[in-house]
Amino acid sequence: MIFLEMSRVDTHGGGTWAFPNCIWSPSKKKNGSEWPFWEKVLDVKEGDVVIHLRGKRPNAYFVGFSLVAGNGFETSKRPPDAGEWSFASSYYRADLRDYTPFHAQINLTTVFIERRSELERFFDKNKTRNQKQRIFYVRQAGKLQCLNGAYLSELDDELLIALFGASMLSPQTSQGRPVASVETGTQLRGIQARLGQSKFSEHIKALYDSRCCFPGCNVDDDRFVVAAHIARWSDNEALRGHMGNGLCLCLFHDKAFELGLFTLDEHHRVFVNPKEQSSGSAVVNALVPFNGMEIRRAEITPLDDALLEHWIRCDLDP
Repeated sequence: MIFLEMSRVDTHGGGTWAFPNCIWSPSKKKNGSEWPFWEKVLDVKEGDVVIHLRGKRPNAYFVGFSLVAGNGFETSKRPPDAGEWSFASSYYRADLRDYTPFHAQINLTTVFIERRSELERFFDKNKTRNQKQRIFYVRQAGKLQCLNGAYLSELDDELLIALFGASMLSPQTSQGRPVASVETGTQLRGIQARLGQSKFSEHIKALYDSRCCFPGCNVDDDRFVVAAHIARWSDNEALRGHMGNGLCLCLFHDKAFELGLFTLDEHHRVFVNPKEQSSGSAVVNALVPFNGMEIRRAEITPLDDALLEHWIRCDLDP
């Protein structure tokens, strides 16, 4: 998932709670009620992306992004400088890593002006949904402005495009006016790709009931299975996100598949790499008994084109 953190305070907690070490919020309001834009911190998972929007308009900017280092959690530990949130008895927190500043920061006022029609269209569409997406902006008195207190919200693919452009963040908007530099556009396209990979992972796991499809493997714990690409994301753009380009494998079999220790033939049977079978590797020896056995099938079967890509990359001829 991709999340947007909106903060108007530079220090934002101080110490190890300061930007960009983590995202955090009080767990409750002063009156004890819940606030969905704070509870959203608990939805954050390791590997998600957080885009940071900082400052007050007209000096509010999308400044960069971070990766989430661990799932969101509730803690009784306190930020050293909690400021107006010091009343809370507990806090929500998710740790971040690898903060990457945008090549050129993107001014929010410019986005609201240049992307107004697209953002209003998304806003109106969202109002008609049965399950409305909680978004960080509102339209009041004919103007777009940030929703007060919308600390953390989700950015789906549709909202990303509404914010930064239909060509996914080229330096030109549909009106031909710059929103992001060429380099920042490249960074944002990388973020969008991560969103696509996240959706792909969710769908593949659901397709295989979060169970490794390798014959004889009983791993069915969502924490220990991954959505493996048959043709790598970077190798074949046409197959990106296609359910026929994915397999649900446990961590062991995913690594073995990635290294080319085995592939699948056209009938979706395991084909152990002949060059590896005499290596004496305990890993390969664990694969050999299943050579020629069919994987556990799903409703959508592996694509021939994707398998061909894997054969070529791993120099295999099943």
